[in-house]
Amino acid sequence: MNSYKIAGACIKLIRIVICEDEKVLLNELADKVRTILDEHLFIYSLELYTNGNAVLAREGFDLLLLDIAMEPLNGLEVARRLRRRGDKSRLVFITAHQQYAIEAYDVQASHYLVKPVDVKKLEEVLLKLCSVLQDECKETIAVRQGTGIRKILLGQILYLEVLGRKIHLHTAQEVILFYGKLEELERSLPEFFFRCHRSYIINFRHVQRYDRTDVWLDNGESIPLSKRRYHTFGVMFMRFLKESGAVF
Repeated sequence: MNSYKIAGACIKLIRIVICEDEKVLLNELADKVRTILDEHLFIYSLELYTNGNAVLAREGFDLLLLDIAMEPLNGLEVARRLRRRGDKSRLVFITAHQQYAIEAYDVQASHYLVKPVDVKKLEEVLLKLCSVLQDECKETIAVRQGTGIRKILLGQILYLEVLGRKIHLHTAQEVILFYGKLEELERSLPEFFFRCHRSYIINFRHVQRYDRTDVWLDNGESIPLSKRRYHTFGVMFMRFLKESGAVF
C-alpha cells in the first residue's frame, strides 16, 4: 500500500496589495478590483499603498498590482527587491508606458497592464490569477510517517527525489522521507509536476530556468534534466506558463 495520498480541498483567502502613488488612481483601481472579485465570489483582502517602501515593509501577500512610475522607488526596483528576498507573489505591473515589458519579464511579472486600465482586461487578468491561486490551495499530499499522517500542500513542494525505496520530498524548509514508487506518484500528481529525470519530479511553479542538462529552481538548486525528456519538458513548461498567466 502506498504511504501517500493526494487529497483536496481548502478555501483560500487571496491577499491582494495595490501600490499606486496617485491616490485618485489608486482608489479607482481598488474599486474596480473589488467589483470584479465580489461579482465572482472570491474571498480576498485588499491593502492599498502609495509608495514602494510600504510594500517592502510588509510580508505575506499573494497578488501585487504595482505601478512602475513611482518615487522614490519605482515599481521595477520594488519588484527586484521582493524577488531577491524570495517573494513568490503574482505580480501585475500597471503603467502608462509599454517600454518596460522586457524588464517586467525579468522579475517574473504575470501581466503588464497599460493605463488607462481596461476593465475587461483587468477582469481577465484577475480571474486567471485568482483562479490559479485558489487551485494551488486545493490539493495536498498526505504522507505516512511511522504511525502518523502528515499533509503537505503541493504548491510547497520544490521537487521529489527517489533514493532506494524512499522518496525524498523537498520543500524550501525541509526534506520529508516516505516509502513509495516515483512511477506511481508521477501518475497521481497534477500537471504542474514533471518527471525531468528517472530519479526526479520537479514542480514547474518553482522553476526559474533550464538548459539541455539541468533545471534551476527558485531556491538555487539545480536538478538534472535527462536528454530524452528535454524536448517534452520545454513543451510542457511553456504550456504551464501560458495557463498560469506568466506569458503575456
